[in-house]
Amino acid sequence: MENELNDLSGSEWLYWTGTLYPTNYPPDPTHALRKVHGAMKPPGLMAEIVSFFTKKGELVLDPFAGVGGTLLGAQMAGRRAVGIELNPAWVAVYRRIQGEFSLGEQGPVRGGAGRPITAPMLTGDCLELLARFPAGHFAAIITDPPYGCKHRVGFKKETNFAMFNPKAREDFGNAQDFAEYYVLMERFGREAYRLLPKGRYLVMLIGDRYQKGEYLPLGVRVAEVMQRVGFRWKGTRIWWNQATQRPLRPYAVKRCFIPNIQHQNLIILRKE
Repeated sequence: MENELNDLSGSEWLYWTGTLYPTNYPPDPTHALRKVHGAMKPPGLMAEIVSFFTKKGELVLDPFAGVGGTLLGAQMAGRRAVGIELNPAWVAVYRRIQGEFSLGEQGPVRGGAGRPITAPMLTGDCLELLARFPAGHFAAIITDPPYGCKHRVGFKKETNFAMFNPKAREDFGNAQDFAEYYVLMERFGREAYRLLPKGRYLVMLIGDRYQKGEYLPLGVRVAEVMQRVGFRWKGTRIWWNQATQRPLRPYAVKRCFIPNIQHQNLIILRKE
């Protein structure tokens, strides 16, 4: 049977369909630069995801590109990629990586011994820039958007939400409440739907939240927003990277249960 989606064998495909997705990616050589972004992802992880939802040579979009983990992963997997990022500080980090690193057989290496990192990252509001691309332009959209509203936090050591532009009203992480955030995500979803051919995938990494004493399954809520746009929700993989897991924090110990949210949701949606 011809594989219409990717270049994997049947056994590789089957292995990837498990709903639990534990990985053990250690910090890669670009980590020292990319760690300023609180939600940066291992390029190896993103290469795995890109490899399942595309074939070699196809074009991938990351509209919330951050410091370029998806772009690096796509190029590691032999795909073309385009990123969009609102915060110029994160774009500057990625462009520094382009200047100081290349891609070897196992991933980024310092210096020019490997392939150049060529995937472009555009600076600006994704809702504005997405409208400039023609319909059906991308084979997949794979991204790690802001995890809801009010990303500014009140204690210094928390890095989960150091991923936004505090000066930009357009940043989804600056939404005043979750209702506004869902409206923004729906606007993004409509553009994503337009930009994908029939049968192709929007894949998002979404962390759940805990606010005002209550757990918020944000991955589920965002998936439901995308269903309203027209996407079919095909599944969720629960991702946990052991190698970079932060220590547990003693939230309300001996008083009440508050979770240390260690996982993220890989939300898989298809245009049908």
